[in-house]
Amino acid sequence: MKIKLLYFLVVVNLLLTAFLIFKHFDSDGNLENKILKVRGLVVVDSAGVERVIIAAPLPDPIQFGKRVPRDRNGSTVSGILLYDAEGNERSGYVTSDIYPNVFFTLDALGAQKLLFLAEPQGATSLFIWANDSNRFELTTSDDATNFKVLSQGKYLIGGK
Repeated sequence: MKIKLLYFLVVVNLLLTAFLIFKHFDSDGNLENKILKVRGLVVVDSAGVERVIIAAPLPDPIQFGKRVPRDRNGSTVSGILLYDAEGNERSGYVTSDIYPNVFFTLDALGAQKLLFLAEPQGATSLFIWANDSNRFELTTSDDATNFKVLSQGKYLIGGK
């Protein structure tokens, strides 16, 4: 129930922000000199915890109260991040500054659990995992489609 309330509050915050930006513009539709351009926007909850960050680039993720590097290669991302009530990163919709892909993630505490990505050439992939022994992968491109299911360390479909 807390998760549903969290997502409801995030959506309400985003809609309210969009409404306020919309109301900022003249009613005649003249947008000249009225476009809001920012490097980032941070939405906080009533306790001051950052819950949504929209930025270019985004900060490194917070896991268990500590900021950790997003990528060992120094890659940065831009887009939208969602955080839980403790401030841990839990989801993202981003583009990478090094890899030309678009990513959507859903995260457990300290670990990514779902990754959906689209490459600029059109290939797409979906990865869902609980741990190294249980994983679902679906990848498609102009050349082929691959489907793998790993359960208890053994491939049920695809794999080796």
